[in-house]
Amino acid sequence: MKRFQPLARLIDLHDGFRRRVKIDALEVLLAQEGGRCFVFESRCAHQQWPLDKAEIVDGILCCPKHQYRFDLMSGEPLVSLCPSLVVYELVYEGNEVGILLD
Repeated sequence: MKRFQPLARLIDLHDGFRRRVKIDALEVLLAQEGGRCFVFESRCAHQQWPLDKAEIVDGILCCPKHQYRFDLMSGEPLVSLCPSLVVYELVYEGNEVGILLD
């Protein structure tokens, strides 16, 4: 059975919002830009660089280390040959946003 893991309260979200959350061995980053929220692994799939300062424009994340770009809907890299970024489906419950975990 899946359980809801809250990441932030809806009232705290705003463009530019970033919050890294560690859940057991999993570490995710919740971000909001352009009025849209995204949750994805907190480090780049290329060389594990932290993505806290990554730029997000129109649902595309740009890693601050090597400027590799990822589609935040699919996690797929754009142009580069690095692995996909793991993205998670957002779940809203009450006044919180989070993810479902096994």
